[in-house]
Amino acid sequence: MKLIVPLIGLWFLTGCELAHTMMEQPYDREKRVKTDQPASQPNEQGRPKSQPNEPAKPKSSALLENNSETFTGKVVLDNGAYRFAPLNEPGTLLKLTRGRRETEFEGQQILLRKYYEKTITVKGTRKDDWIWHADITGQYVPPGGPTGPNMNAPKQTRP
Repeated sequence: MKLIVPLIGLWFLTGCELAHTMMEQPYDREKRVKTDQPASQPNEQGRPKSQPNEPAKPKSSALLENNSETFTGKVVLDNGAYRFAPLNEPGTLLKLTRGRRETEFEGQQILLRKYYEKTITVKGTRKDDWIWHADITGQYVPPGGPTGPNMNAPKQTRP
């Protein structure tokens, strides 16, 4: 009897769909909903999702070399997506990822909603419109400013 109860509990946590649903985070639900949508629905440009905007170039799965830099900038909302705007390059918007391979960039993208309208420092390496192998190393809070995450920020409508 002592062995049966833990085995049932282990089965419930690992194999039961109810347990997976209970333990998933809101971001996991959003990803699942996006993958469950049929490919024939039109995207923002009015084209079906099965027809890409431009031919996709193959992404490298090789581990990228790391020459880290420190970037300082502000998190802004641009067309429904949170982006990092470096202070030394006005008008440039970048995405942050923890991935170290090009194939991992989108899957390990850092969600920036809680840093909305805050100045942060990021350590990582820039490639095109990504800062990869990124770590958010600090955030500037003005004197008397609110601390902690900005959970009143609008929801992101696109990745």
